[in-house]
Amino acid sequence: MRYPLSEKLGFIGVGAMGSAIASRLVTDHDLYVSDLNRQAADELVSRGATFMPADETAKHCRYVFLSLPGPANVLELLLGDQGIARHFARGTLVIDTTTGAPTTDREIVPALAELGVDFVDAPIAGGVKRARAGTATLMVGGSEQAFAKARDLLMAVTPDVFHVGPAGTGHAMKLVNNLLNSCNRFAALEAVRLGQACGIDQDTVVEVINKSSSRNYTTENTFPQLLSGGSYRAQGFTLQLMLKDLHLANEMAESLGHATPIGHLVEEFTMEAIDRFGPDADQSRFMAEWYAD
Repeated sequence: MRYPLSEKLGFIGVGAMGSAIASRLVTDHDLYVSDLNRQAADELVSRGATFMPADETAKHCRYVFLSLPGPANVLELLLGDQGIARHFARGTLVIDTTTGAPTTDREIVPALAELGVDFVDAPIAGGVKRARAGTATLMVGGSEQAFAKARDLLMAVTPDVFHVGPAGTGHAMKLVNNLLNSCNRFAALEAVRLGQACGIDQDTVVEVINKSSSRNYTTENTFPQLLSGGSYRAQGFTLQLMLKDLHLANEMAESLGHATPIGHLVEEFTMEAIDRFGPDADQSRFMAEWYAD
């Protein structure tokens, strides 16, 4: 099948987060989407996007977003035996929104540079709901030249765009953020439950914390929105993904000779949660059921 040449956008990987990011782009851009699960692209196609296999996307699009499960997937897609990097035209810009790893970026960036292809790592934080609403945060690593090329597209996703340094630092910043978020999640769960053990209603504990010095994303958002009222509502983020991010963060720290004992403890807790609830369990479930009554 032949596809029209597009100087606009390709988007490879339109699962939950990828489709949320792409939804910010589909209205005002000529968008070509690709995913191993073609049905994942149905909503975007219904809004005007065109489905296109990944290799064709590489051939015909000069700006290509990636949103894949992890850094190994990005490396394989771009530089594997059937890698699509060989199809990129010189001057193409790759924008990787995957929660990746700086070590992988150090392999990808020089390989793409030899082909005349620019790369920025631009992972997103804030969750699927905020990504779709345009209120999430993008942390971007890349050269000044590459960032300048990407900036307007990134600003179409969210106004909160931070260029944190050279290639790899965006992914590093995302791992720093996710490490702290996971640590806060377990700490908040433990503290709120302690308040309940003292005879204080959960919602009261959370309300007071949120007016005090220990407030955090889990107390300000997760508890009141997803864990209030005696039942839980799914957050849309699995324990397996949480473990993946923790492991990447601890692995990054080890490669730098930086100790993360709390991070390793939380990684162990997350593995325990997976043993109890399964890898596909939502974060909200483990928080609701961690303490057996």
